[in-house]
Amino acid sequence: MDTCKKGVAFTVPTVCAILLILLLPASGSGFETGTEAQAETETELRRQLLINYDRTARPAATTAVRFRITLKHFDMIEEEQALMVDSWIVNEWFDPRLVWVAKDHKNISKLAFPYNMIWKPDLDVYNSAKVGEPPSFSDTLLIVFNNGRVLFVPPMRLQFSCVMDLTYWPHDSHNCTLIIGSWVHDGFAIDPQIMDDKPEIDIPVLVTESGRNLTRGSWELVEANMTRDVQRYECCPEPYVTIRVSILVTRNAPAYAWTVKLPAVGLSILTFVLFLLPPCAGEKIIFGGLCLILDVLFLAYTSNVITHAPSHTPLIIELVCEQLLLVVGSVVVAAVSTRLARDPHTSGLPSCLKRPLICLSTCLCLNNYKSLVGLVSWEVSQAHQSYSRAAKTEEQLELGENGASHLYCGGGVDFTTTCGLDWLLLAAFIDRVSLIVFVIIFVGNMLAFKVVL
Repeated sequence: MDTCKKGVAFTVPTVCAILLILLLPASGSGFETGTEAQAETETELRRQLLINYDRTARPAATTAVRFRITLKHFDMIEEEQALMVDSWIVNEWFDPRLVWVAKDHKNISKLAFPYNMIWKPDLDVYNSAKVGEPPSFSDTLLIVFNNGRVLFVPPMRLQFSCVMDLTYWPHDSHNCTLIIGSWVHDGFAIDPQIMDDKPEIDIPVLVTESGRNLTRGSWELVEANMTRDVQRYECCPEPYVTIRVSILVTRNAPAYAWTVKLPAVGLSILTFVLFLLPPCAGEKIIFGGLCLILDVLFLAYTSNVITHAPSHTPLIIELVCEQLLLVVGSVVVAAVSTRLARDPHTSGLPSCLKRPLICLSTCLCLNNYKSLVGLVSWEVSQAHQSYSRAAKTEEQLELGENGASHLYCGGGVDFTTTCGLDWLLLAAFIDRVSLIVFVIIFVGNMLAFKVVL
């Protein structure tokens, strides 16, 4: 009897545990059964919708396709004269062949289809920079709603032609236009329409605590617009509809201020030094040659930009080219003035040329040269008077520095004639006039090219 009681006491908890174990799989299998039933219903619904469905036939005689674009990233490819845009292309249309009653199919209100299983509009980029490459939709699915509405949002990388005008480089702006339309059908068959007149711009921005934008590249998107363009041709009565997405981008590269603009201005200022050196200084030729080499190196540095602008030349390149010609002219002027100041001269300047130089030397801040010529003229006249009264028979004439004639009299006294100093004054006059002319040209260039400086 005790044994039976013990056996009963032992079997009751065991039975409860066995029942609990049996119930758990039963509830799980019920969940799985519901999921499987939902999947079977969707599969059967897809099969029914695609029976006798021709994905090459249009849903209606005139199918309106609503269009919208979301810009995620962009970049200007200067070597190819093209703009590359990463975007989400939103296409939306109605297909009456894909309509069902949701309550008859377990309240299924939408289905996902592979993009190659049902009809979609043959929209393509007219001005693609990669002609012949079909658009890549990856494995993007279409969403079909029970009322026949089809939504297709493929992420696409669009690269289209954009002729760049580099006249104002490095402050250039470019208005690039993306043209999208049906490749085969006219406006009576497929009618592209826009949802909004402005594309959605969703470019992520990462800003540090100090306010620096780490995600911004060398280009900035200023404005974007969308328009619907309808064109008719004389050959055909039907309209042809395209969607035009205008994107205005501008170059925003602060580094160019240090690597392009400041060197261009600095090379122009360096030429001032060439005319500030003394007329007889041979270092002017060396310094002018160095300036010429620097200008050539700058043009070589910017040569890759010129190759991207075959129909026009950037203004800043024109500025440096003009500066190069000015340096060449300044070296020639420096060589002439140095030759005038250092060559030996047996006679002074004619009076008709010397007197205007002496008068203009004050206006040109050449008083030192004017005083030197006047002082030596007085000393030479005194020396000639002393020499005429001298009884010495030995005399020697020697050419010295700056082409001045040194007259050695019997007493060993050195007197300098004004022949060389007259020409020195002329050389200083040429340098000073050249400096004034260059300053005028420099100021004019800075005003003319201020838009790129």
